[in-house]
Amino acid sequence: MTFRTLSLASLIACVALFAPYSAQAEPSAAEISAAKQAFESALTAEAEQRWADAALKLREAVAAKDTPGLRFHLAHCETELGHLLEASLEYDRALELLRGGAKAPDVQKLLGPARAALLSRLPRLTLEIPADVHAPLIAIDEKRYPSSEVALGVPLNPGPHELQVQAAGRRAFERALSLKEGDRVVLPVALPLAAPPTELQPRTESPAQASASVASRPSELPSSSAKLYLMIGESVLTAAGLGVGIGYAVARGSASARVASAQADIEQGAPGDARACSTATPDPNVLGACSDLQAALDDHEQATTLSQIGFLTAGVGAVALLTTWLVYPSPSPRASAVSVRPLVGLGRLGVMGRF
Repeated sequence: MTFRTLSLASLIACVALFAPYSAQAEPSAAEISAAKQAFESALTAEAEQRWADAALKLREAVAAKDTPGLRFHLAHCETELGHLLEASLEYDRALELLRGGAKAPDVQKLLGPARAALLSRLPRLTLEIPADVHAPLIAIDEKRYPSSEVALGVPLNPGPHELQVQAAGRRAFERALSLKEGDRVVLPVALPLAAPPTELQPRTESPAQASASVASRPSELPSSSAKLYLMIGESVLTAAGLGVGIGYAVARGSASARVASAQADIEQGAPGDARACSTATPDPNVLGACSDLQAALDDHEQATTLSQIGFLTAGVGAVALLTTWLVYPSPSPRASAVSVRPLVGLGRLGVMGRF
């Protein structure tokens, strides 16, 4: 279709824009004015081949008053944008309006050839679903289609498409397609039966086979490694206990020195008074020393207890370490089959070994 023909169609649409028909309520004066402005802007954009802008303005005009002429122009813009499927829908809408009583004879004259030319360019995809497949889920570009529709052929835009078909008990069918204008693709869909889940059967072995299997199966943790790890743990326990015992033994000695120092201060503040700190109201001269003495005694008792626990833990760890070293079985070294026997003979003396 030439641009001159389209210019004629635009004039036709201008005339048909405000032609009344019974199927649509009459717009207000403000809506008619807005529709006129939008349509004039669309014509300007079409003349400059700004198809996206023209389509936008035409949709604004259609929102105010839907006419066959506006739909005809909108279909042309969608065609120029490569949206053939959307253009065919606009032509269908224009045809529906004409059949509903809209008066646009010039548009009606141009609509048939333009629509037929577009449909010949529109690619179609037909799917052949196996007859024994019931209720398949069919999606083209993530849009669902019934099986009855894809069996007759689905119109699509030119370009890449993603097809997915699924059915219960079947392996999914997926395919990437690239369609060109005018393509008529008939695609058989293979949906093989899905393999049933295999059930794990218990394995039965004779006692002899079980013994051989256990004998030939390598140990998950060799006894030498287990012994090594056990001895390392016991060594760490022994060292930790010893460290705690020694540390708190030193703290106990420090607390003993603080006790002696506090007692000396009390003796100096209250000479000869053995109960200077035990009375309800201690002598103010030894009040601080009494407090220091009590704190030192508490620290000494705590350090003594923790030191004993540490040394006891170290002792237990040492005993366990020694027991593991002596009792835990070690891997038997491979027999070397070495035998040595002396050789004594006439005129010779030596040994003979067999490996």
